[in-house]
Amino acid sequence: MDDNQKAVRQDQKTSSITNTQLVLVDIQCDGTAVVTLNRRQKRNALSAALIAELNAAFRALELNDSVRAIVLTGSPGGPFSAGADLGELKHISTSEAYKIQYLKGLSDGITQLRKPIIASVEGFALGGGFELALMCDVIFVAEDAHLGLPELKIGTIPGVGGTQRLTRLVGKHLAMKLILTGSSLTATQFSAYIPGLHVLPAAEVLPAAKHCAKDIAEKSGPVIALAKQAILAGISALLSQAQNE
Repeated sequence: MDDNQKAVRQDQKTSSITNTQLVLVDIQCDGTAVVTLNRRQKRNALSAALIAELNAAFRALELNDSVRAIVLTGSPGGPFSAGADLGELKHISTSEAYKIQYLKGLSDGITQLRKPIIASVEGFALGGGFELALMCDVIFVAEDAHLGLPELKIGTIPGVGGTQRLTRLVGKHLAMKLILTGSSLTATQFSAYIPGLHVLPAAEVLPAAKHCAKDIAEKSGPVIALAKQAILAGISALLSQAQNE
């Protein structure tokens, strides 16, 4: 191997960036990766193509032993995501969209990940975009970011667990009000109901999410996966118990 090849190999060890049209993946040298939604002109709406690329990125990172924690972020300064792509949904009825569970592929892809995902949210995360953030394991969010599930305003309901996840976090009565009216709150307002929500000035959100991911990545990969699995199993058990009471 000549010196140039060695240099290329060394560069690959320190950072690897994969750019596609809709998703950017930056693998860092510290055991983390940053996945960026890259459809700003459409407010990072979750089109079928973006969902496919995002799932493909997650699958690749799951198989990459050098990556032990993942940061998911939207456009610099926001938005995180406006939710499902209404341009695609207009070609099918709202009842059909709910029946085929438009965003279920994304939910399934994230659920299968053993590695922690840290959301970095700026601007707004609405509808499926908020559901995407709620699917993550840790959330860092700008204090002025708007979060909500406005699906009822277009004649449907949150389709991939948003109703259950939001209710689990804020309780029945606030979840009812927010979902049935389709209204949103700022992250600062939400923080009064969600103690584990990390609310920061916008400029500090992504650095804090990266620092959290780096802190996690310093631990053993298999142990990280086991701890995440145990926490999620505990949540599932509590939900099952509540449903049976």
